[in-house]
Amino acid sequence: MSEENLVSEKPRVSVIIPSWDGYRDGCVPRLLESIESQTFQDFETHVVKGVSPQGKAINDGAARALGDILIILDDDSRLADETVFQKLVGTLDADASIGMAGASIVVPPDASGFQRRAARQFPRFNTPVVDAIADSDFACHGCCAIPARVFAEVGRERQDIIRGLDPDLRVRLRAAGYRVVLAPGACIYHPLPNGWGPLLRTFFRNGFGSAYARKFHPDSVYETHEKPGADTSRARISLGYRAMRFPLRLARALLRAQFLRFAAYLAYACGYFWGVFCAKEEAVGRGA
Repeated sequence: MSEENLVSEKPRVSVIIPSWDGYRDGCVPRLLESIESQTFQDFETHVVKGVSPQGKAINDGAARALGDILIILDDDSRLADETVFQKLVGTLDADASIGMAGASIVVPPDASGFQRRAARQFPRFNTPVVDAIADSDFACHGCCAIPARVFAEVGRERQDIIRGLDPDLRVRLRAAGYRVVLAPGACIYHPLPNGWGPLLRTFFRNGFGSAYARKFHPDSVYETHEKPGADTSRARISLGYRAMRFPLRLARALLRAQFLRFAAYLAYACGYFWGVFCAKEEAVGRGA
């Protein structure tokens, strides 16, 4: 593991960016540039490189963090403006019961036509920007702020799963009595892959990760929602229900002419079945 620590003295905020190579086809430099332009400057930045799975990378960064607040960012995200950190910190300061404050994901101005179509078909990648603190399942690791004491209290990130960190952490935060919210006015760019091949590979990988979790850690499998204010009381549903729902989702995608979504669902299913038969638990154990 190698880590890049870009500021030293004790700050209020520690920014954690898990990234396998610290570059991600140029995404990391662009992300760091957007970080440096923030109006809120009381932070340090840790780019955690060469560590997997993602949960372990985040935990390694948190173990070295000096700040009272952790801001976690995906390495292919980018802050949409210079006020994101200020809004995230202000949201946490406004209510001690908030355990996670996330930023809405919006379509970047330089997105391709393919990415814009994909964003319209996958609501979690085209999130409404809220004008007041809003409880939501859309808060995620793409960009979120968590008090360091709360992160430690709920047991940090899981290191034994390769997919599903977002719903798992949200459920544990709520079980501990904390709110999970979107911060007013805070938004980031986190586009879907640009092109059929990258999109289908991503969903195949996600399906494989879902099968891995179901096979070895079924307690980590939770329902996710595609509406910002959806009821999260049914966090866990049965495999049978998911199996019956899947063809309905395929049919709905076709009826709505959402062909990217239809193809992505099929890729996800292929990845899932591949994981059911081929996933081995030691694949994650080596990274833990």
